Amino acid sequence: MLKLQGAMILGALALASHVAQAQAVLAPAAPAAPPPPTVKLDHWRWELGLGASVSSGNTESSSATFNADGARLSAHGKWTLNGRLLYAKDVNGTTAEQVAADSRYDHNLTPLIFLFGQVGGLRDRPANLDLRVTAGGGAGYHVIETPETIFDLTAGLGYAQDRYTQPTLVNDEIRTSMGRVEMLLGENSSHRLTDNTTFKQQLSLSPALDGSGLRAEWKAGLAVAMTAKLKLSVNASMRYNSDPGTGLKKTDTLVVTGVQLTLD
Repeated sequence: MLKLQGAMILGALALASHVAQAQAVLAPAAPAAPPPPTVKLDHWRWELGLGASVSSGNTESSSATFNADGARLSAHGKWTLNGRLLYAKDVNGTTAEQVAADSRYDHNLTPLIFLFGQVGGLRDRPANLDLRVTAGGGAGYHVIETPETIFDLTAGLGYAQDRYTQPTLVNDEIRTSMGRVEMLLGENSSHRLTDNTTFKQQLSLSPALDGSGLRAEWKAGLAVAMTAKLKLSVNASMRYNSDPGTGLKKTDTLVVTGVQLTLD
């Protein structure tokens, strides 16, 4: 009886083995996972941009812009450096003279949550801004992070100190400088629209905690690759200050077209 049960068990195991082999042959193979995108870690990548314009005749004016944007990715975060120079003049004199630089570091706590710290400086003489220095930090959330789209939200606290070229009426007082603690609210995204076209944008809101005003800035850029190193680009920015001082407009808008060189 025991021999008969043993033979039955061995026969069942052999049949199961043959069935599994047949299923392995007939079943379609599972699709392979896509390879991870190639990313150079701990390596600086730079985008250098240049734009210029000259007009004569009924309107005589000229302008030149230069920007440098660097990014360094690591296993734990991202470090960015940005700089911009703008100069423009017409028959009446200088219409734009702007120097800006900023840096930010993002440190990933989890795949979705990160901490950030940032510093920046801005000089804009036609806007009566001899120097603005900002510093701050906070936390952010990766809402979307795919090879085609990245979208982040951030919030934090910061401090801004303005020094004016000429004394001006700001917040109901004649001032040569002004400092304030601000809330930092922002969002930024980058999009790969096609194999050779990318779009990126960033919005930052900085309301003063004492209610003395609001600063805001929106930046956007569209780039189309001509070669592996050269791109045609269109960049736009809009800067808002609810209380810039007497005789100054609250909003400054800039649109620049030019070429970009990639160094990596």
